[in-house]
Amino acid sequence: MAPLQGRVMGVQSIKPVLRAYGLAYLALTTPKLLTLATTLFKKDIDHRQKLRQLVRILLSSWGLAKFPTSCAILVGGATWLPLLCFQLSSICSKVITGKAIRSSQTVVRLLRFLSAFISAWVAFHLLNKKRNSHTTMNGHTTMNGNSSASELHNGNHLNGSAGRAEQKRPDLAGRTLDLTLFSFVRAASIVTYSVWNRWTHRRKAQRGGISRLESFLPRIADSGVFAGSAAVVMWAWFYCPERLPRSYAKWIGEAASVDERLIEALRRVRRGEFVYGKDTGQAPLLESMCKDYGWPTVWGDPAKTTPIPCEMVHMGCGTSCEWHAISRFARAFKFAALTYLPLQLLLRMRSKPHAEAITRAVKDAMRSSSFLALFISLFYYSVCLARTRLGPKIFDHKTVTPMMWDSGLCVGAGCFTCGWSILLENTSKRQEIAFFVAPRAVATLLPRRYDRKYLSREQVTFAISTAVILTCAQEQPELIRGVFGRVLSSVIG
Repeated sequence: MAPLQGRVMGVQSIKPVLRAYGLAYLALTTPKLLTLATTLFKKDIDHRQKLRQLVRILLSSWGLAKFPTSCAILVGGATWLPLLCFQLSSICSKVITGKAIRSSQTVVRLLRFLSAFISAWVAFHLLNKKRNSHTTMNGHTTMNGNSSASELHNGNHLNGSAGRAEQKRPDLAGRTLDLTLFSFVRAASIVTYSVWNRWTHRRKAQRGGISRLESFLPRIADSGVFAGSAAVVMWAWFYCPERLPRSYAKWIGEAASVDERLIEALRRVRRGEFVYGKDTGQAPLLESMCKDYGWPTVWGDPAKTTPIPCEMVHMGCGTSCEWHAISRFARAFKFAALTYLPLQLLLRMRSKPHAEAITRAVKDAMRSSSFLALFISLFYYSVCLARTRLGPKIFDHKTVTPMMWDSGLCVGAGCFTCGWSILLENTSKRQEIAFFVAPRAVATLLPRRYDRKYLSREQVTFAISTAVILTCAQEQPELIRGVFGRVLSSVIG
């Protein structure tokens, strides 16, 4: 009976590891397989190449220093190390005192945290393990001794000082920064939610209840997080798009649907290159836009026109800022519906009756499409209100000049207001969207790549954050909200 019980326990304990590895593997390979599926019908690629690509995708996530392996180590260490420690302490206690040791809840919690911390430390080290390379620091192929000697004789080598300067480029890190920031944001939300719950319980015990403001704050918190994160992301998209992931910046550009010349003009205004009332050689940028849209070319000359007319910002929608906002809403709604409706139908049709699934899918898609459409229209309308409609009437043009409005204040107004469109979404969806955008907002405030000597700082942040998440998943899984919490609970079991 004992061997059978041990065998069952062994099978049960390995399930979380297998689930973690499988989910991480699918998360990495599924998008690549979907991309490959679009090339299967192309005739310019033979079957061998297609098969080679398929095998490469399936094997790309295998290996010790890969994400699925790190996930398995995280979950395995967080669940196995405490059990191993308890078994060893119990055996030692029986040998010494003849009685099994009993651990308090605090000791159990601390042991789980330390186990998760060690597992996260090891997983992070594997993900950031240096790969063997036959290249020098400056990216050129390393030569063997014979070829190097021949080049020395031919005089094609760099001199000593120049060569050393070329090879002293810093070794950069940062490939796991997005993962670290995701863990940090999630851990911060868990700690904040836990502290808030304890504080409200204490207030209820002392006063018999909480105020309206205190009950309102948790409902608006997720919306506030998203609004703040969206403001940071949109500001980065305008003025430093290199701080955003390329695919994310591209998607924002497609949704915004704005002429790149107009964005560049606002960037040059902020840099002080595009100056109202002066001829700084920047007129050709917007004059070409005026020709394309049939406007007077003088509108594009900052020396003659101050500020850029709102009609140019409307991009062919007329002079009315209100009509431009409405037309933006309609176009963005169509763009979003074409994306959300098929996805909602695909998700809902799996588990519910068809009529109910279709109705629910359409409602959710319309709500999400309205949220994105309002996000875009609020941004554009706030820009117009700030720079021409409302701002100059509130502030004297000598106090806040047109140059000041267009150098960042109008974009800042759009960034500040657009994120509050999240209130159109239901409460659970607000949480998911906020947790999706918040790590990207934090990433814009940090360098995408940094000197490898600072890698230990990221490692400590990742290990502590992940330890908080995994410990909470075992102790109080209800504190980990949203889809991520449900997935993590199903993995750990």
